[in-house]
Amino acid sequence: MAYVGTKDPQTVVAGGGRAAAPKISGVQVHELGNVLTRSGFMTEIFRSDWPVIGISVHQINWVQLNPGAVTDWHAHAKQTDHLIGVGGNIKLALWDGRESSSTYGATDLVRIGALRPVLVIVPPGVWHGLRNESGEPAGYINAIDELYEHDNPDNWRLSPRSTDIPDIL
Repeated sequence: MAYVGTKDPQTVVAGGGRAAAPKISGVQVHELGNVLTRSGFMTEIFRSDWPVIGISVHQINWVQLNPGAVTDWHAHAKQTDHLIGVGGNIKLALWDGRESSSTYGATDLVRIGALRPVLVIVPPGVWHGLRNESGEPAGYINAIDELYEHDNPDNWRLSPRSTDIPDIL
């Protein structure tokens, strides 16, 4: 039988982990596991003995996105983000805007949420935006390695409709 269309590429490995390595240098995606308990479930979202972290966390933010909400594209000059979805279904879009990077111009998408607990590490200079694809509020936690400076924010923003970044958000 002949098939019309395009064959799906592998996206997961046995056990449910992401099949492909991140496409952007310095971005890390680490699977976290939900542990079923008598009363629900529990997920370890941060441990100081995880070798992957290697940072001193200075601030932790909890963010809620309304149904269908899309954030601006944003990047940081110094700050590294450590993002963990805790509710809903969030599409995290990434674009490498670092001209000195071996992956300059590369894009990647990662799905995060309570049903897919992953830790995504986003280094400085990598633009990222988030879209709540749920019909309900969705949330994520961001553990950052720099204190937010209210008088001098380390945030650079572009509209989610910007033509300066590929349309993947």
